[in-house]
Amino acid sequence: MTMTLAQYRRRLRLAVVIAVVFGLAYLLWHTLIPGGSLTVTTDLVHPAPFVSEPKPQGRLADDITDDAGRTLSPLIHHPLYLDLTPPSRFDRVRMTVRYLNTGHGQIELGALASSLDEQYAADVVEQRLIDTLPWSRVESNGLVLLQRVRRYDSIDAFLRKPPDRRAVAATDNAVVFPTRLDIPAGGDSRTIEVSLRGQHRLITYADGAPLALSFIVQDMNRETGEDPVIVSVYRLGESKPLTRVTLDDDGNIGSDQHSSKLRTVSASLSNPAAGAYQIEFTASADIFIRKIVTRQTKLVFAEKIYLGDLIGYSDNIRPRTVIASGRRLIARTAHTISLQTLAFDGNTLIVDEPNTRFMRDLAGGPAGTAVRVPKGDLLLETDGVFALTPGDLFEPLPYRIQWDTAAAELQRRGIEYVLARYHPPQTVDGLTEASAEFDLRRLALTRDGDYRFVIGAPGIDESQQEVRIASVAFTLLREPLGFGNLRSSLAQMFEPPVSASLILPDGHSFGERLP
Repeated sequence: MTMTLAQYRRRLRLAVVIAVVFGLAYLLWHTLIPGGSLTVTTDLVHPAPFVSEPKPQGRLADDITDDAGRTLSPLIHHPLYLDLTPPSRFDRVRMTVRYLNTGHGQIELGALASSLDEQYAADVVEQRLIDTLPWSRVESNGLVLLQRVRRYDSIDAFLRKPPDRRAVAATDNAVVFPTRLDIPAGGDSRTIEVSLRGQHRLITYADGAPLALSFIVQDMNRETGEDPVIVSVYRLGESKPLTRVTLDDDGNIGSDQHSSKLRTVSASLSNPAAGAYQIEFTASADIFIRKIVTRQTKLVFAEKIYLGDLIGYSDNIRPRTVIASGRRLIARTAHTISLQTLAFDGNTLIVDEPNTRFMRDLAGGPAGTAVRVPKGDLLLETDGVFALTPGDLFEPLPYRIQWDTAAAELQRRGIEYVLARYHPPQTVDGLTEASAEFDLRRLALTRDGDYRFVIGAPGIDESQQEVRIASVAFTLLREPLGFGNLRSSLAQMFEPPVSASLILPDGHSFGERLP
């Protein structure tokens, strides 16, 4: 039977309608994801849905093929970022990386938790010293305690009655040690002339007398957006702030480089218990601290200090000396005009290329190392603390295990215990598999509305090793759809994600801001 032209057109229209319906149903199914779980995977070479290209360029070497025919992307510079744009709302995400580690000591996975000061919630997912140290091992609730000689049967017993902090090494501030100094913690009010840029983590000491710090700040308005300043005070090692003060933006959210007048934000505790306290100064890179006013006799900066420039504030560029307690100094500047040579103990550290990390070993010791910095606009990092004067220096933190820490270094320092927030990776098909899970409701968003994740290998530039990445998988999770929660789940599913921008007392900054 011959089909008429009209019949052919009707059947063609029907086929198109059916194809559209099936296509829409397919898209709806993959958007709703009724099972509550969606996994997207990238090999960092080929495009993948919902996942950006790795950024910035130059952190990966050319991809290679291993004996099993797998494509591997060697990470040669630290760190590497990936942005994730889920198709709808989810509650949690598990980030899983498969890789071949040629010998680097530490791998980290993290997620952007505060877009204001670029703080990441980061986990150490591979630490070769902890994996291989032949000490007694106790594990509980995500913590692992290594003991050279077993004296504690549990981590709870260790935390209830910890040893001298000088005998302990840690991967983070997982343990709080009592800090008692035989000097008054408060004296006459003093003003410290500084130029410090953006977020800083300060630690001070109180002996029961009032604790008070005032920051005189200036908004330089070099980047678009609001620039509030948030000052939070914590008992060292605790996650709940004892007080928090916010200074709103100066009213100029543009990038016209019109600097604001000097303004003051202050935080205080009237009757603090004796011990160490952490002051989290949360601000964007537009905010400069020009002065610090305090009665505290001890004041240090944990792990990093960003010496700002004086443009728009003063024409009087003076050299600055900072005291570093660590055994390593890393320096970096973003601008050619700020290239310079640092001097310490008869040695130099030449910073002769912008956006490049330069490192030198320091002598360390109780008195620290005085580092002379001829210009500002320089980010300094160390494996300890910085002080602005010798009298401010004290060491409230246990020794922090680094990517290149060896057992001999623990022996030299008299370390008897290692406490780590750590779960070792697995080996799957000849590759190392490491994971970290994050609560999406507690993560920040980029300006484009994406979640940002990071793969870190601190020190890989110096170790000359490679982390050859085979795949990065993001497993997005939420409650499965059911008749009981269908309506509420659908409503929440299509709400735009909300940026949390949390303040993290144990957050990590990589000292750079991506577009």
